[in-house]
Amino acid sequence: MSLVISSSYVITPSISGGGTIDGNNPVIGYHNLVTSSTIEATTEDPSFPASNLANPSTNLRWLSLISSPEEDEYLTITTNSVDPMDYIAVAKHNFGSAQIPVSVEYLNVAASPAEWVELSAPVLLPNDGPALFRFPPQALAAIRLRLQPGLEAPTAAVVYTGALLVVQRRIYVGHTPINYGRTSKVTNARSESGNFLGRILLNQMTQSKVTLQNLTPSWYRTYMEPFIQASYETPFFFAWRPSAYPREVGYCWMTNDPQPSNQHTNSMMNIELQMAGVV
Repeated sequence: MSLVISSSYVITPSISGGGTIDGNNPVIGYHNLVTSSTIEATTEDPSFPASNLANPSTNLRWLSLISSPEEDEYLTITTNSVDPMDYIAVAKHNFGSAQIPVSVEYLNVAASPAEWVELSAPVLLPNDGPALFRFPPQALAAIRLRLQPGLEAPTAAVVYTGALLVVQRRIYVGHTPINYGRTSKVTNARSESGNFLGRILLNQMTQSKVTLQNLTPSWYRTYMEPFIQASYETPFFFAWRPSAYPREVGYCWMTNDPQPSNQHTNSMMNIELQMAGVV
């Protein structure tokens, strides 16, 4: 559950603009150019192919067959995008626990011959939670994750890349970050005399609620409404305050039917998003 910002990234009004944009405006990664035909890996277990990374389900995964302690693995997405893109994200991976240095590169087609250029320097992620790499918006023909040798072969379940939705207003009070919103189902064991014998954790998930207020009507209709429509079927990456709390990132899905309402006589709008997720 980390957000990694490229050293060349400078906060400017977003392409999904409006409002005063800074590093703490929430970001939503739902626009995704990864398909089973656009992503490939250097190696793959036949039972766990790279095409699984294009499926939003986290129970399917890709598994590398890298065996050499000196050999890098690459996850490459050929986008041929003419529109700016500014993120790549991954969920249900082992890059943290396996101590796999991760970096982001893009294909510079203007060079002759074309060459791969580093977008985000190698980092060791603190855990195996969702990771989102953010870089300056630009049209890219291809982008890839470089996975350097670690303690074991890399694996992951989901990869997204595309253009982030930068929310028009920041979130302040009354919000529980997704990684702290734990809900558990447990069974408690007691003896006949009432003594506590232990607890068994049956399952656990995380959830959060986001209330967005004072959204201008034009911004909502242009940028937010396409996301709301997509969220009925598509999970998304969410970071509520990226600059201040870069480790609080979730891979989420909506648990309510978000409906906007007019908040003021000036037509400003608000909306509540209820979500559950993987952290």
